[in-house]
Amino acid sequence: MTLKEKSWRILLFSDQYITMVTNTLEMAIKSGNPSVIISDRYITDQNLINKTKYCDYSIVDPLLFLFYHWVELVLKGFLLAKENIDVNKINHHNIKKLLVEFKIYFPNEKDIINFFEKYIKKNNMPYLLKTFFNKNNLSVRNYYNFFRYPLDKNFNIKYDYSGIQHTNKEGLIFFKDILKDINRYKKHIVKLGRKLTDK
Repeated sequence: MTLKEKSWRILLFSDQYITMVTNTLEMAIKSGNPSVIISDRYITDQNLINKTKYCDYSIVDPLLFLFYHWVELVLKGFLLAKENIDVNKINHHNIKKLLVEFKIYFPNEKDIINFFEKYIKKNNMPYLLKTFFNKNNLSVRNYYNFFRYPLDKNFNIKYDYSGIQHTNKEGLIFFKDILKDINRYKKHIVKLGRKLTDK
């Protein structure tokens, strides 16, 4: 299998991740992201589950994991399409480094670069994300750990997720903005993917 064929395989695979993210975001937006359920009648366990299954405290951590994994796959897919790429330089989960490589090989893809920088560079991030990363002294380069596990390798509590959970309207705005960004910039990603893999 050529690098170009591998690139295409990764880009197709990445599409499953972003489809899950966008579908979940749409349902979260539709639900209104309520942080509490108020009723004048008794709320059964099943009612509570149904009404909160798309709230940020139920979905935000895996949602962000899927989003950042999609970013990683897209960057790797594009970089693999370059015949002169050293695959050892992209054989990791550090999306900050992958973005640096992408900018070297694709400096004219400003739309894609700006989109990914918004969610990778801490100073560019939406407020909720920036606050979460700053509060926990984290970098996106390690997303693969803290969006998969709430504890460190010694099973100690290490991360505080409160800044991205139970966020009410602020979280709803974040969900709307990230969905809008994905829908706006995905077409640039698809266009570049077709250009690279059709040759």
